[in-house]
Amino acid sequence: MTTETAVAATWGVHGQALAVAQVRADLAADRLAHAYLLTGPEGVGKATVARRLVQAIHCDTPADGVDPCLACAACRRVEDGAAPDFEVVAIGGPCDEEGHRDHAADNSTRIRICQARRLTRLSSLAPFHAPPHHTPRRIFVIDTADDLQTEAGHALLKTIEEPPASSLLILLATDPDELLPTIRSRCREIALRPMPHAECAGALSNSLGLDDAEASRLAALARGRYGLAVRLHEDPSLIQLRHAAAEDLATLVAAGRNERFDYAARLAGRWRRERPSVLGTLDVWRWRWHDVLAQAAGVDAAEPDEVATLPAMPVAAAAEALRATQRTRQRLIENTNPQLAVEVLMLDLPYVAAEGASNGEEARAAASLAS
Repeated sequence: MTTETAVAATWGVHGQALAVAQVRADLAADRLAHAYLLTGPEGVGKATVARRLVQAIHCDTPADGVDPCLACAACRRVEDGAAPDFEVVAIGGPCDEEGHRDHAADNSTRIRICQARRLTRLSSLAPFHAPPHHTPRRIFVIDTADDLQTEAGHALLKTIEEPPASSLLILLATDPDELLPTIRSRCREIALRPMPHAECAGALSNSLGLDDAEASRLAALARGRYGLAVRLHEDPSLIQLRHAAAEDLATLVAAGRNERFDYAARLAGRWRRERPSVLGTLDVWRWRWHDVLAQAAGVDAAEPDEVATLPAMPVAAAAEALRATQRTRQRLIENTNPQLAVEVLMLDLPYVAAEGASNGEEARAAASLAS
């Protein structure tokens, strides 16, 4: 085991030795950046690394002054979200505005400007708690920066550009290219990446006591993202949802306009009731298009055989479908009319005749999309 890997294990983080080493080195040298940007796909460990950094700062008995024990009262308070001077800013959180001080019940889809203003106010206050081994700081984790309203991003930028000396911001992002360039450029960016399949499967087997076959299956479904693999293990219904999303996409690429628009209506209805599951569906679709592109480049698909596969198609069509899926996800988050957004996606998906379809069926489906 390398030194970096051993430290990452000490921090309770799987597969992110380099990211842990970078923030640990900053802390050891007492030169923490005023703002960090942790990037990587969902379930890769961004929130865990952020939380461990907060615990390392607060810990009563840190090994070597920088490694959190994860067992003291201070570490437990951070884990429970009850530590002083530490707050996670996310969709649905509190703000200072009269009349809507908490957005938990208003079906918000973005982190609002009023929440960013609250962060600015709190960051300017003196820290309440004095950790025994590190400089007192007010620490805010933005989970995720992808969810910031444009106005909220601009409001947050002012705090990042002129940070109070006693504040620390940790932004998490799955798609840093979508952030305001000025926000990204003013943060210390650290990328987290999925683990190699064998490494992820081994970590799952060791930590959860899974047999090799199940650990390998979960690692494949999660595409090397340890945190996501654990969630899939703890809630098998999530696996069924992912399978259903893959099967839906395989059906849609062989369907005509009427079938696609019927599906769009159902997906838009789900968006109004259960937004996270719709975003999960679109994320599965993005990975499936990645598979098509990977296979075209001679790389095996990451999903296990049990997941519905897409038929062969031109690389350009798959690349455009990937871009269209990403655009739709962003439009939904930005509160575009959901049915309109999904209908546009349905028209942008390529048409590939299902295996065994008759010439007449193929012609009718293709004609319906062209009309």
